[in-house]
Amino acid sequence: MIPRPDRMELKGGGRVLWLPNPASPFVSFHGSLSAGVAAEAPGEEGVAEFLSRLLLSGTKHGTARRLSQSLEGRGATLEFHTAEDLLIFRGRTTRAAAGTAFGIAADCLSNPVIPAKEVERVRGELLTDIRRDRESTREHAEKELLARVFPSGHPYGRDPKGTEESVTSIEPRGLLEFHERCYRREGLIVSLAGDVDEGFVTSTVAKALESIPEGASPDAAPPPTPERPSAGFVDLPHKSQADIAIGLQSIPRNHPDYYDLNLANLLFGVIGMYGRLGASVREEKGLAYYSFARLRALRSGGHWSIVAGVNPVRLEDALRAISEELDRIRERPFTEEEIETGRLNQIGGLAVNLERNAEVAGALHGMELHGLGLDFLERYPEIVTGLGRESVQGAGERYIRKQDCSLVVAGPIGGRTFAL
Repeated sequence: MIPRPDRMELKGGGRVLWLPNPASPFVSFHGSLSAGVAAEAPGEEGVAEFLSRLLLSGTKHGTARRLSQSLEGRGATLEFHTAEDLLIFRGRTTRAAAGTAFGIAADCLSNPVIPAKEVERVRGELLTDIRRDRESTREHAEKELLARVFPSGHPYGRDPKGTEESVTSIEPRGLLEFHERCYRREGLIVSLAGDVDEGFVTSTVAKALESIPEGASPDAAPPPTPERPSAGFVDLPHKSQADIAIGLQSIPRNHPDYYDLNLANLLFGVIGMYGRLGASVREEKGLAYYSFARLRALRSGGHWSIVAGVNPVRLEDALRAISEELDRIRERPFTEEEIETGRLNQIGGLAVNLERNAEVAGALHGMELHGLGLDFLERYPEIVTGLGRESVQGAGERYIRKQDCSLVVAGPIGGRTFAL
């Protein structure tokens, strides 16, 4: 029996979930605020990521060196990063050092300072990362695909790092304005796993988090409107590999078809050496260095995609093989044996993940974010076991639609164009 986590609502906003692991001497934590890319106003592209990289650069109460020494000297870790919907912070600490770790996390979220030297350091990092991504065939193809799949300006289609133009124009005042507007406790979620109990949460964690300013969090991203499929071709003549990215919009995490589609995606392009897709395109035909599928289900929508790394001279053959596999979803339905293998994989994967505190904390966070209920971990095996062949097949046919997919190819392609 998987234990059920406990949950506490904080005064002034925010929620904390925890699941004890008596065998562990550590506490893993996974927290978030609604301050991701979706919170950026027009003209703020890249601000959320820029600010997240500055959060450990010092606060009104301590320099970057002092923060680092306080964490490292107690064997604790803390990191921040930006996702489509959220600012995420996570790390690990001992129970004895937790007051320090959570105090620093709350201080970074509540009282950041923006030293001019650090602003220029982060600006340089982001510009370097953007230029490096542009030189990566895979990164370039995937980012171009998302820009085509989602409407212009939608946060799910934007690079969290922004553009060279937006990063160059970001100023400290804009970073502080974003912080003042978006770093609010109403949207706070923190999950804990390991050496935790209610007394510890109340006396240490909740006490530290109460310093985060109260107030309403930004609205979630609007559901994206459908986009017509399109194609883009990026010539990178100095590269030796080409990357293919194919995809379309998909469903949010709380959609009732999520579990069926997730299993269909597992069988098509994830399980083993990347499912049916990898077995055919990579293993049997030798047309790709890698080829896999991905389902990313977010708060307000999502996307489904295929990524394949290919020898440029074999692009047409690889695309033909991928196209055939997409057709076979309808022409050769998933078998009962495939479905059962997928069910066992998903149930077993959960069990393996729950052996590690960090993964438990991440799972608890997702449960709260998407409103899955405190009994989700108990119900999950039953949910997966109840997925039938017809419902999984139906989800695959409804949401993996070749005719609605956009296509991007990046690499040494010259003036060539391609189609599915």
